[in-house]
Amino acid sequence: MLADLSKSLRLCLALVVGSTVALTPALGGEAPAWADDDDEEDDDRDRDRDDEDDEDEDEDEDDPDQPPVTAGGLYTKKTYPQGEIQRPLTLTEGITELRAGIGFDISNKTAFESFGLSFDARYGYKDNVELQAGFSGIKNFDVINAYAAFEGSIVYDLVDFRTGLQLDIAGDSTTFGIPIGFPFRYAPKPQVAVVALETAFQIQFDSKPDATPNIGIVVQPVPIVALLIKASLVIPDFDFTADKVAVPASFAVQLSPNNKIDAGMEFRFGNLKLPEGTDIDGDGMPDKFYDDRFLLFFGQIRL
Repeated sequence: MLADLSKSLRLCLALVVGSTVALTPALGGEAPAWADDDDEEDDDRDRDRDDEDDEDEDEDEDDPDQPPVTAGGLYTKKTYPQGEIQRPLTLTEGITELRAGIGFDISNKTAFESFGLSFDARYGYKDNVELQAGFSGIKNFDVINAYAAFEGSIVYDLVDFRTGLQLDIAGDSTTFGIPIGFPFRYAPKPQVAVVALETAFQIQFDSKPDATPNIGIVVQPVPIVALLIKASLVIPDFDFTADKVAVPASFAVQLSPNNKIDAGMEFRFGNLKLPEGTDIDGDGMPDKFYDDRFLLFFGQIRL
C-alpha cells in the first residue's frame, strides 16, 4: 500500500511540474534560455558591425561649419559658386573667364554722342595664380586703356598680390605704368563683403609714382543678384593737393542666372571730386560730379 501511495505522489508531482512549465509562456513569463558560446560570439560581431556603420554615417554627414567646396578646398567648373561673394579671388586652374561690354556716354548735353567697348580675360594658370588682360576704349576711342597682369595668392582667398603693365591714352597723351595692388576681400556676412586695394599705386616710366588705392562694397541679397559699389583715389605723383586728387567711382548691378554666366550694367562717374569751377560741357556753369557719366552693359562667361 505504501508503494502505491509513493507512486501516486510521484505522479502528482510530475503533473504539477509539467503543467507549470507548459503554462508559463501563456501567462506572460519567460522560460530561461541558455546561449552557447557560438551565439555570444555572433552577438558581439553584430554589435561591432553596428558601431562601425554608425561611425561611417557620422563621417558621411556634412559638417555645417565647412564651406561648400570640393575636395581639396578648391572649386571646379561644375561647383563654381553662383554668388559673387562666394567666388574665390583667383580662378581655379584651367578655368577661363571672358567679359565683354558696350557702353555709351550719358553726360549732360553729350548723351549718346559717343560710345565705348571693353574686353577682359582672366585665366587660372594655377589654383592660386591668375593671368589677366584687358582693353577698353570710350568716347569714340579717344580714351584708351590696355593692361596685362599677374595675380597670385598671399593668403588664399583673402589677400593677393597683383602687378603688370598698363597703357593709357587720352587724346595726345600716352603713359606707361606698372600697377601694384594687394587685392583683399573680407566678408563679415554671407551677403556683404568689402573689397580693397585691387590697385595701391602705379609706377610711371616718365614721372613719379601715382597713388591709386581703391575700395568697394559688394551686397548680395540673393545668389542671383549682386550690387557692386567701388571708388578709387587717383593722386598723381603722390601730390595730395586738393585740385589734383580725382575720385572715379562706379555702381553696378549684376545678375547671375547660373554659375557660368553673369550679365549686368554699370554706371561710371569720372570724378566725384571735380575741381571748383570745372566746366567740361562748356555751358558756362560749374559741373557737378554726376555730369560726367558713362553707362556700360556687360556680360561674362566662364569656360
